[in-house]
Amino acid sequence: MNITINDSSMLSLEGFIVSPEAAHPLFLLTLAVYLVIFIGNVTVSSVIVFQKNLHEPMYLMLCNMSVCDLIGSTAVMPRLMADFLTEVRYISYAACVVQAFCIHFYGSAAQLILTVMAYDRYIAICDPLRYNSIMTNSTLVKLCFLAWGGAFVLIIILFALTLILPRCRSRIVHAYCSNAALFLLSCADTTVNNMYGLFITVFLSGLSFLVIFWTYSKILITCLYKRQSSSKSKAIHTCATHLTVYIIFELTILFTIIMLRFQNVSPNARKMFGLLITTFPPCVNPIIYGIYTKEIWNNVLKCFKNTILPNQ
Repeated sequence: MNITINDSSMLSLEGFIVSPEAAHPLFLLTLAVYLVIFIGNVTVSSVIVFQKNLHEPMYLMLCNMSVCDLIGSTAVMPRLMADFLTEVRYISYAACVVQAFCIHFYGSAAQLILTVMAYDRYIAICDPLRYNSIMTNSTLVKLCFLAWGGAFVLIIILFALTLILPRCRSRIVHAYCSNAALFLLSCADTTVNNMYGLFITVFLSGLSFLVIFWTYSKILITCLYKRQSSSKSKAIHTCATHLTVYIIFELTILFTIIMLRFQNVSPNARKMFGLLITTFPPCVNPIIYGIYTKEIWNNVLKCFKNTILPNQ
């Protein structure tokens, strides 16, 4: 059955405008990047789940971050790969909403997970004697629930405001669906949608920055007053992973926003910059975990040797 744009349940997705000769190389490139993201994050999360010596708050939060990265990248990249192989691109309205929800949920949850990780690092460095009594399993569950649940509530409200808008358009001029792309399908007033979307962005970015700035200021002061070199070394190793992941995430968002403001940027370049937040951090985060967190790297090597090279 031929699907036409008159079908109210279907949307036209512009995607990347590329020649047929470039479509297959781009498909392979996207597939390669997604495999790096998928294998890296699945490896990190699996090692943390199955290795009991990594069942500590810091590592379990990193596991949550890996799951979050998988949600964001999987919401975009498989669909993007399929679009490279088709000339006419359609997506159902329901699928578009699900994709957009997962992308925004990923961005919100990632910032909140990084925020609660900062609290964990603060307790570990500034109050180490009470760390085990404060960061209990119950506390860890509550913090993770706060991060995931808070993101879910914020994004549910965001999409509830969008879904009540009447639609008068059916073309999305982007490579993937987003909340902004969905409410732009309406001819109604979207001031409330814009204001709430801006509120979420400012609230999450402001909250994460203030909490991380405050906790790391306290950590720095604690390290300066502690004369033992071992305490400073511990602070660097335990905080480097978290701080690097946070900086990369925020800089990616900032870079994307700045580049999208340039009017002379080509449509394909704008779409590529829009993809950065769901591809670049999820791709480099597992590498960062391995570089800065020796326990994870050592356990990955141990699992690899036991699985692939059992006799060596």
